[in-house]
Amino acid sequence: MQSNTPGSVPSKVKNLIGQARKSSLVRNTLSYTVNFGLQLVIQLAFFMLISRNLGAEGYGVFISITSASIIAGFIIGLGSEYLLVQRVAVDPDAFPRYFGHALIMMALTLPLVAIPMIVFLHYLVGDTISLLHLSVISLTDLIFTRLVVLAAQAYMAFDKANKQLFINAFMAISKLVFLIAATSLNSKLTVSDWTWWYFASGLLSAIVAIALVFRDLGRPIMTIVREDLRLSSLYCVEFLAIGSMKDLDKPVVVHAIDAHAGGQYAAGFRIIDAASAPVRAFLYATYTHHFRHAEVGRENSYSFALKLLPAAVGLALPVAIGLFVIADYIPLVLGEDFAETPSVIKCLAFYPLLMGLSGIGADLLRAIGHQKVRMALLIFTSLALVPVVWFGAIMGGLVGAALFRFAVQSALTLLTWAAILVSRKRNAA
Repeated sequence: MQSNTPGSVPSKVKNLIGQARKSSLVRNTLSYTVNFGLQLVIQLAFFMLISRNLGAEGYGVFISITSASIIAGFIIGLGSEYLLVQRVAVDPDAFPRYFGHALIMMALTLPLVAIPMIVFLHYLVGDTISLLHLSVISLTDLIFTRLVVLAAQAYMAFDKANKQLFINAFMAISKLVFLIAATSLNSKLTVSDWTWWYFASGLLSAIVAIALVFRDLGRPIMTIVREDLRLSSLYCVEFLAIGSMKDLDKPVVVHAIDAHAGGQYAAGFRIIDAASAPVRAFLYATYTHHFRHAEVGRENSYSFALKLLPAAVGLALPVAIGLFVIADYIPLVLGEDFAETPSVIKCLAFYPLLMGLSGIGADLLRAIGHQKVRMALLIFTSLALVPVVWFGAIMGGLVGAALFRFAVQSALTLLTWAAILVSRKRNAA
């Protein structure tokens, strides 16, 4: 019989399991995995239902409006929600002040973003949807989605991953429930029909999210933290570039080819994005830990980031294999209107891996004070995204757009880690 002494294998396994259960990093990673896994199931159900009902062209119009609005939404608040995470993760007592700062900055910047965004979207989609319905869809994301994001960031600052799970899941479930109601009442759902259901879903999600923050974390102190406006603005530019890297290619494809092709491209990318849930959960769970390791010293930050790389690779590779396996079956689920979507999925199958590697590098650069370097890399690649994807779409259709999109993300990942290596060498010197 095998011994169960302290030095035996079973004892070591028990000790490892015990340590893992006590680790906040492991608990939060599991919570975020459940969070994004649940969202994955809900979002896939939502995506399949709305894409089948709207068709490739209608879905292309809707996703162009929401993608552009979500990108513009990063300007609202000037990065105050991300500033809140950095400050409150270190000093929890600062929450009321930074929460109030975020709400004020969002109110001040909303009109400056909303008006030009609606004008741009009207130019982009033309007469395919009325100005009223376009405005309602856009404002739903510019106002309600940003409030939900602020609430989620507030819980992230306190490492309350389970609360983030509830807020994010509630928003996803709300959209799905309202979509089911809309499709049951409309035999042929159009983007215009869906507009008011989408608005109601966003309003409900925002009310619930902010009410929970008030109850659990406290009420805001309405003030502007002037000394942190510069850092907040850096966050704004950085996450605007991140948002552009994630979503700006969809309207580019619509403009370069047409709404039908844009719908097929967006469908493929939505599946890729949903399959990235384990990697994204891992990045969220480790985010605040980068700041805490940086408090100890830069070398400690480098070591922590390097330890995360194998885990990111281990999470992303099975995802890539799974995407290759399911790609050809997508038209059977979504309909023949999405016949070219499998080729997009195959071209982007390793995108979650690049997202994980670049995400770890980005968090490291941010934690050790190289925010400007990270921001410069993001700005460069996000500015390159539009002409690169447009050229790929013109030259190679959907496959060309997907391959050139993958090339831009590859460049961002390589440049990020090149910057880290240079920084570490300089620090050692």
